[in-house]
Amino acid sequence: MRSKELKRQARFIAVGGVAMALLVTGCAENTGDNGEGAQEHEQNTLDIIGTAEDSVGPATPVEGAVEGGEITFIQNSDMAHLDPARNYVSTSMMVGQGLLYRTLTGYREDGDGSRKVVGDLATDPGTDVNGDCTVWEYTLKDGLKYEDGTDITADHVAYGISRAMATEENDEGERVPMYPEGAQFLLDWLDPANEYVGPYEGEETAPGIAVDGNKITFTFDSPRCETPFAVAMPTTAPIPPDKDTKGEFDQMPFSSGPYKIEERVFEERTVLVRNEHWDANTDPIRHAYVDSFVFEYGTQPEDITTRLAANASGDENLATFTPVDSSQLSNIVGNKAEYEGRYLEGPRKYTSYLNINMNRVTDLAVRQAINHAFNRDRWVQVNGGEYSVLPNTTLMGPTVPGYVDYDVYPYDVEKAKELLGGETIQLRYAHADTATEGRIAAAMVDEFAKAGIEIEAVPIDPLDWYGQIADPDNSFDLYWSSWGEDWPSGSTVFPPLYHSRSIPVENNYPFINVPELDQKIEDLESSSAGFEETAAQWGELGKEIMEKYAPVIPTDIAYGVWISGSNVGGHYLSENISTLDVTKLFVREP
Repeated sequence: MRSKELKRQARFIAVGGVAMALLVTGCAENTGDNGEGAQEHEQNTLDIIGTAEDSVGPATPVEGAVEGGEITFIQNSDMAHLDPARNYVSTSMMVGQGLLYRTLTGYREDGDGSRKVVGDLATDPGTDVNGDCTVWEYTLKDGLKYEDGTDITADHVAYGISRAMATEENDEGERVPMYPEGAQFLLDWLDPANEYVGPYEGEETAPGIAVDGNKITFTFDSPRCETPFAVAMPTTAPIPPDKDTKGEFDQMPFSSGPYKIEERVFEERTVLVRNEHWDANTDPIRHAYVDSFVFEYGTQPEDITTRLAANASGDENLATFTPVDSSQLSNIVGNKAEYEGRYLEGPRKYTSYLNINMNRVTDLAVRQAINHAFNRDRWVQVNGGEYSVLPNTTLMGPTVPGYVDYDVYPYDVEKAKELLGGETIQLRYAHADTATEGRIAAAMVDEFAKAGIEIEAVPIDPLDWYGQIADPDNSFDLYWSSWGEDWPSGSTVFPPLYHSRSIPVENNYPFINVPELDQKIEDLESSSAGFEETAAQWGELGKEIMEKYAPVIPTDIAYGVWISGSNVGGHYLSENISTLDVTKLFVREP
């Protein structure tokens, strides 16, 4: 998944990204209101699948939590998307899946740093019917309701998935996805040939999906042993066909979760209130301690930190997904005691990259030179230091099983000059149009100049960040993105980032298109070999991609520090989404 921040802490932008692949399942222990995490990254495993017993609600209580009150989140920009078919950015997913809608499975996090995949709408994480991972069956729980009190059905889950696969004809007469922004794993597995046009113009139910009463079954052409994880993505949220408002659904999704939208003014304000038909006894994942959540947009990252740090009268109920801004990070970290009870820190599941546009920078030697010219120490410094980012040189983060540590292109200005043959080259470096991003871009201009690489820094509207960098015809040579693996497997890193089918639907921002690489990725995706064997192969593939193609510059792994108002309790870092867990928050004195 993408990170919502456009660049590290200091650069929180609605639709930008700044931190990409690293799962934090076994990372620092969340310690409630103190929430001080260690900086070690522990490698995760897929051995976190729970049981039917784990799938029973209610969720484990948060110590000291009380009901009532209102919490206001102040953010720079609105949620990228709330439509489950389009929701694939970290904080939007936290709001969507944490508050507004449920999925077949989900992650139960009890606040002790552990997590399990459990049944959310389903009674358990799934049944591998034939024992070969080609057929998976899910049974829905009884008593599941929408915000209007009507029943949630397996047909609605099937429709939600099928809808996410809908296509339409563009001006050139080509079929293109209607909702290209969302997670594609399950969709690609069900329809690898991309022949299904969706329920608007074709069959209501996608191929490979069968519904029988309260049961839904998925049948795949190849083994898909990670299905319990794939159906935890937003695309399995239920949607009744008569509530599908297509493009408008993104602003007002129909709730199956503990809250519903009462007011929504895009880029200004969103108000969520309780969904009185949500039953905590069916939900092992979520709480609903707070009466209402308000999300207000338009505050710069620096100002968010300043306001929360001041904790002025009337601001005690404020919170944010935005990590502490880099300009104030050292002061706040150095004075943790002043923020006791409202301070949280920990490693995050995102690895960041500077993408090199291979449609424009076609020479491998030039891409290698750009990598050698990148000063990672300076990058970390201008991004706020070690409490903001940790330097990284790999495509897959250290918490993913099979991780291989390598540095194919260490910082070497002279080597960069040699690869460029002593020539000076010009590159266009896109960055979010904020003061913080501008400062970071200026530092990169200085650093690359040392190797004879002249950088033109080009500011972009943060709200259109992903839209612009995902365009294969964009006019930029370098631009940032980040990725957090959706579950602890290389299968959720390399297919969405480096397979050509992810142009432009997913997150292949360097636009690498190599048939040989595509085939290697596909073979690993559908392998029936043991997980340990494929995990190691994913790790080696990352090194091979850097050696042969150099499509990106791996820059860093995210670390986060958050503060809130003094009347907000229940601070936990979600191990799944790597941001403040809204499902555990409460108002101390409602």
